Amino acid sequence: MKRTIALIIIAAIAISAIAFAESKTFTLLDNATVGAGSVIQIPYKVYKLWTCEAAISGHPDNATIVLEGNISGGSSFVSMTYPQDTLTIPSSNLTAGIYLFTISDTQAKAIRGRVVSMSGGVNPRISMTCLGSE
Repeated sequence: MKRTIALIIIAAIAISAIAFAESKTFTLLDNATVGAGSVIQIPYKVYKLWTCEAAISGHPDNATIVLEGNISGGSSFVSMTYPQDTLTIPSSNLTAGIYLFTISDTQAKAIRGRVVSMSGGVNPRISMTCLGSE
């Protein structure tokens, strides 16, 4: 009986810890062409897992994007998409209009999205939203 109660208490604590693990969504690019998006400062939380979605419009022939960050909160940024410096969106995703990618074990105090290159299509644009999780 004591063992059952102990297991129930341990399970309740584990579920509580999962429930309090925080995540937040950041809009990094909003209908962007080539160039860097707005800088998002993250002063109080440590997010180590980033799941990002790039919404693509205008049917570009090719596009390359990157999630950039820094740990100082300053104005210099580096790629967080290690081991690649940039992510070339596959043609099937360009056609579908959506591209998802995940970056793990990477902390940052400031982040931004950047469209490195994009060509073809009719008025092509990319919006990028990322979910940061502890």
